[in-house]
Amino acid sequence: TLQYATGSSDREAVRYAFCALQNLSVDKSCRAPIAHTAGVIWSLADRLGRGPAGGAGDGGGGDGGGDGEDADAARCDAETRLAVAGTLQNLSDEPANLIQFTIVRDCIGTIARVANEDVESGEVTDLTQFMAKNALASLSHWFRKIATSGSERIAGGGAGGFPPGGASPGAGGRAPKLFEARLVPTTYEQWT
Repeated sequence: TLQYATGSSDREAVRYAFCALQNLSVDKSCRAPIAHTAGVIWSLADRLGRGPAGGAGDGGGGDGGGDGEDADAARCDAETRLAVAGTLQNLSDEPANLIQFTIVRDCIGTIARVANEDVESGEVTDLTQFMAKNALASLSHWFRKIATSGSERIAGGGAGGFPPGGASPGAGGRAPKLFEARLVPTTYEQWT
């Protein structure tokens, strides 16, 4: 039901749905089930890509409301976007979710655009951009881990790997050890 609430026309319902997803994503045992639920990663990427004020067509005023109402809507949209970025950061710390991030069209590209917003605008990095950068660092770590384990298997270093000498004529002997990046996952628990 949370994935349906993320598409609601009610701003508060959307905000609470994404905050609930963020709270659930803090628990490591919930990360894979959340990411593998149909439409969740797409909803997160779509909402993050709308921008700080909700994006085009997402109620940018014009409904006769006063300035206070517009300020409340902007605050609600900013909190929603922050919860979305926190959820994506938490979900990116689970290696089983890597495929989910890659199969959703433009998901990683959207995260990269948000992470780069401070560079484009010349402003100080805000928390949303910081969490997008953390999510990209985590995804990069898991891609690197896959590449490293693949090169070790080709070089014959892993259990069940290819025979010594590798699979290609140029892979003889032991492949040089790739830089071993270390990742220390962090979670963001704004809503506790």
